[in-house]
Amino acid sequence: PWCNRRDDQWGGSLENRTRMSREILTRIRQVCGPDFIVGLAVSDEPDVKVALQRDELAEIIRLHDELGLIDYVTCGSGGYLDFYKLMPTFLYPEKLGADLASILKGVVRNAVVIAESHIRTPENAETVLGEGSADLVSIVRGQIADPHLATKAGEDRPEDIRGCISCNQMCWGRRSRDYWISCLINPSVGRETEWNGDRFVKTGDPKRLMVVGGGPAGLEAARVAAERGHKVVLAEASSRLGGNFLLAGMQPRRAQVLDLIAWYERQLDKLGVEVRLNSYVEADDIDVAEFDRVVVATGSYSPETGFQKALPTVETMPGLENGNVFTVEAVMARQARPGKRVLLLDEGGGWRGCGTAWKLAEEGHQVTILTPDPFVGKELQRTAADVPMRQALRKLGVEWIVEASVTEWHGNGATIVDHTTGERRFIDADALVTATTNSPADWLMPGLAERDIVAHQIGDCAAPRQAPYAFYEGRKAGLEI
Repeated sequence: PWCNRRDDQWGGSLENRTRMSREILTRIRQVCGPDFIVGLAVSDEPDVKVALQRDELAEIIRLHDELGLIDYVTCGSGGYLDFYKLMPTFLYPEKLGADLASILKGVVRNAVVIAESHIRTPENAETVLGEGSADLVSIVRGQIADPHLATKAGEDRPEDIRGCISCNQMCWGRRSRDYWISCLINPSVGRETEWNGDRFVKTGDPKRLMVVGGGPAGLEAARVAAERGHKVVLAEASSRLGGNFLLAGMQPRRAQVLDLIAWYERQLDKLGVEVRLNSYVEADDIDVAEFDRVVVATGSYSPETGFQKALPTVETMPGLENGNVFTVEAVMARQARPGKRVLLLDEGGGWRGCGTAWKLAEEGHQVTILTPDPFVGKELQRTAADVPMRQALRKLGVEWIVEASVTEWHGNGATIVDHTTGERRFIDADALVTATTNSPADWLMPGLAERDIVAHQIGDCAAPRQAPYAFYEGRKAGLEI
């Protein structure tokens, strides 16, 4: 009724408003015959008052079902007025389509009811089906992340399923580019003809391989190489696998990242990969008689200079010697304890800065985000996560200043410059937390070159970038060796 304002046979009463769908369904049936499967898709938008609500949708579906026009109805979430739930990120609860499906299940007599939207895992699916909320479930991104999901579930191997992390970076996030989608954690997606899908052919020339670094690139390279029959040793300098990706998993609502790292641990164990934790590797530590190849995946680090891309002529931020300046990595790793009032300088516009701000705000800090971008979370826009993320930050009292940079840190606050006016002003803060561009941790490569050791440099140690590139280069290295 909100958008259908017609006063002829196509608007007004329920019969008139459903005439379009009934006509289309009737004509499809006439052309395609009684055995052709025909259905309707509906979407749950309870937070949008002008949208059709659940009781209204139930009335509409009951009418179509009674007339025998549909074989199924599938229930999703979101819409043009609630865009961010169309393909929900981890910011939203799971099983979003199940509530509407359960209501429609109570009114249909003939049609099958399908629940979709953020049903990520077989466990989600079993819950929906076990509660009788739907007859079928639709798992989309979960089967992009692991195309063998159904087979593994059928073989009672849920621990082997690589779970979708609901990031939307390479699936939904590529929709405005060439529509050639991929997957952050499964880079074979979109490259099936090149890489034979998410399947691995055993090598005819098994090698002894050392992977240095247990972040995303190193984990994927080690796993794929082992899948292909190579003998792999993975050396990680810290006490846990994951690298900086592990810190991302410690941000609010991002435990799916930790689940993924745990999946890698299980897979490496099953594949016989020798994992050496607390193992800092120098070039001289590598025995050329023990290994045929080396993969360097040592990640990146913050140079702690406060360099800002928006102020390219200033190599080191003035005032760093005044102290109380920390990187986001140090904050997330609990290596730093910032004071009550935190100014977070975010030049990346992604979860690295925004997720850390969220974490600090949840812990009771008064957080102000400062960014040279025109809005907070600029890089999250294409993943349909920026608006719900900003809403979550606002609820926690986070403030922000956009199109600005720090010209000097004073130990108790910062002088900032407005890029639109050139105006400078001082803002109080007990600590400055920086989410600026990292530098590659490529210290191992020169030593390997001196010893004529064949090495593959992958991930952030080649160039600090977003996570999809690390997983891609890890997969590529594992396939090429």
